[in-house]
Amino acid sequence: MLIFYMNISIRKAAPGDGFAIMDCMNESCDNNCKECINRYACNNKFFLIANPELIDTKLAMKNGSTLIALDGKKVAGLCIYITHKFSKTQHRAECGWFVRKSYMNKGIATMLVEALIKDAKKRKLKRLDAESSVNNMASLRVAEKLGFKIEGKKEKGLLLDNGKYEDVYILGKLL
Repeated sequence: MLIFYMNISIRKAAPGDGFAIMDCMNESCDNNCKECINRYACNNKFFLIANPELIDTKLAMKNGSTLIALDGKKVAGLCIYITHKFSKTQHRAECGWFVRKSYMNKGIATMLVEALIKDAKKRKLKRLDAESSVNNMASLRVAEKLGFKIEGKKEKGLLLDNGKYEDVYILGKLL
């Protein structure tokens, strides 16, 4: 699957993309959790253990799909879904998306999630689940635009790196 929009192409991530994905995520971490650039995606504990090899290992697994938006060789954003192994929930997957700070508000998250939905349908999944902070308006706009419905709310469902909690919406989309 290869989608082109302006200078952006979308394709499945593969082992070997770990370094470019880490570079994308690192742009949003300023190592100052009190003034985090992207407090919803940044996870300074993740950056302590993550490395390109770990990401490449995860990309080789067959329990989901990761798509990346590329501007040339630079990863502008990514989205992922992970399927369930339990027989009664194997028809659904957890999903999420992330866009590099310098590429936000350009429709890239929408393009990524649209491509992810198509990929999930090809794999005969029947449902995608996601969570978003009640304050993450950009992510909620993408979800709403693409047919996700708010199905509930978890109080203090997200612990930010600054030690504060935020409520999260539980989002679902039937395929």
